This record gives sequence, C-alpha cells and structure tokens, in this order.
Amino acid sequence: MNDISEILRELLDRYSNTAELDEEFERMRREVEDFESDYVSWCDDNGYNVKDGYRDFINEIVESQDSYWDNYQEFGNNI
Repeated sequence: MNDISEILRELLDRYSNTAELDEEFERMRREVEDFESDYVSWCDDNGYNVKDGYRDFINEIVESQDSYWDNYQEFGNNI
C-alpha cells in the first residue's frame, strides 16, 4: 500500500510547489502499481475529492509552513 501523505510530502520536498510536482504525481497515478486505488482511498479517508485532493493537501502543507514562519518572525526572530 502506498502512503499517499508521505509520498506527497516527499514530492513537495523534491520539487517544491511547482508544475514538476503535479507532473510527477500524475505520472505516478498512471504508472505506479496500486497508486490510483490507494489515492482514491486516501481521498475518501481524508475528505478530499479525487480530482484535486492532492493539490489541496499540498496547499495545506505550504500554508502551514508559511504560518510557522509568520509566527516565528512575529516574535522578533528575524532571519
């Protein structure tokens, strides 16, 4: 079974939030065994729709990271 959340985090680390991430994810959906069915189950389990659930998850991670840095700077910790 593919751990979709972990795969998406790895793709974000590797490709950042770019078109290459989207392309690699779509390639995996087409070519990796059981990936599509695991993805559909992951979407159902996490309340995402299949069409753009991965993108919503990626955006949530990015927003969470941005929020962390905003809070960090708010308390006088400028980089």
